[in-house]
Amino acid sequence: MSAGEIDLLPGERVLWAGEPVQRPLYVAADGVIAPAGLILAVAALWFLLAREPSGGAMAGAVVVLVIGLYGAIGREAVRYLALGRTTYAVTDSRVIARSGLFRQKERASELAGLSAPALKPGPSRTGTLSFAESGSVTLMGVGEPKRVRDLLTKAIDEAKARQAPPASDNPAA
Repeated sequence: MSAGEIDLLPGERVLWAGEPVQRPLYVAADGVIAPAGLILAVAALWFLLAREPSGGAMAGAVVVLVIGLYGAIGREAVRYLALGRTTYAVTDSRVIARSGLFRQKERASELAGLSAPALKPGPSRTGTLSFAESGSVTLMGVGEPKRVRDLLTKAIDEAKARQAPPASDNPAA
């Protein structure tokens, strides 16, 4: 993501921009969702083949089959493809991710409201940077993740310092 592609806020400057250099096919949440999707798909397939339902029951079973297949393998494929079109940026006030399989969608988190990023190392000297705050931007498959983490930590500290009230010169009596 270059600075020209980002709608910068007045006075905002880009500190780092990049994209996933490694697209993880599997993430921790898949350890629960994929088996559950597989169970749903197998149950729906069994119902369709063994019971030979008609009408609404068949439509319901097909819907459950599709949901199960998406949970079992579809999520991973969609994430993998979407990460191929993902770009990230860190500015002096925000962390931004632009992603989407068909339509690019931009998500941003204010640095002053974030805790220090957690680094989960990945293969080939890549990693995922995430924050404790729910709904915040996650940077997956980042190259040189320790450097980006350190840059983010410093930017967060500076953003929080800018928002802190100025220290009083007169101590309370």
